[in-house]
Amino acid sequence: MPAQRQFTLAEYLGWTDNYSRAIAAILAATGDEDSAGTAAYYAAAVRNAINAFTDPDTAEITIDLLPAAADTVAKITTPTFLQVALSGFNSAILSALGADLNAWLTAQGGRVHYLFRQIGNPYIQAVNAFPPVTVLGSMAVTGSGAGTFTDGIPVDSSLYGGAQVQFEVTGNPIGAADITATAHVVTAGGSSTTLTALIPNGSSVGTKVDLGEGTDRVVDCTAVTFTGGTDGDAFRVQTKMDRDLDGE
Repeated sequence: MPAQRQFTLAEYLGWTDNYSRAIAAILAATGDEDSAGTAAYYAAAVRNAINAFTDPDTAEITIDLLPAAADTVAKITTPTFLQVALSGFNSAILSALGADLNAWLTAQGGRVHYLFRQIGNPYIQAVNAFPPVTVLGSMAVTGSGAGTFTDGIPVDSSLYGGAQVQFEVTGNPIGAADITATAHVVTAGGSSTTLTALIPNGSSVGTKVDLGEGTDRVVDCTAVTFTGGTDGDAFRVQTKMDRDLDGE
């Protein structure tokens, strides 16, 4: 019998990415109670119907059933059942790997999708998961080299590691002048640095321009400076996901 190989990092990330797609699909179907057609919406309809009883002879029905109906809504909208569903997979991974999963991911530089870390396996350390697209700051251009920077939200380092960043054009297509912009950023290690990129004139809304390298681990942007630009231009600084799952 040939020697058995260990699964590869690419294989593991491929499996967990597919589970992340499954988690996203289930969360969309679960929804919230204000979204028509979702599981939470229908469960809330039961709770609301019971809660609507007002006749004296329905008091005991309400007392007996309302807490259970409300608890059902809470459980449907809390995805702990997904952790249970994936517990067997996670246990099998550890058994087959024969090593600490976090140490293995860190050593190889591999990171799981944020949904898998949040819901599929919360024991994966934050540094070993890439964040969702997070808007770190935005710039409204008022003239050549002038504008107003609005601070965004830093990456939550308790949940994810940092990421490469990019500029995205927002609001209007870029005017007649190129913009050479520098993002003043903070890395996951706490150091400050700058990243510069060109946003060409005429760039349409939604155009993205990468800054730095895919191995960068940026968690915040404190300022943006730039040259060029036209009054009315607008762009933002945001993190870039390691892997884009089906057009996220």
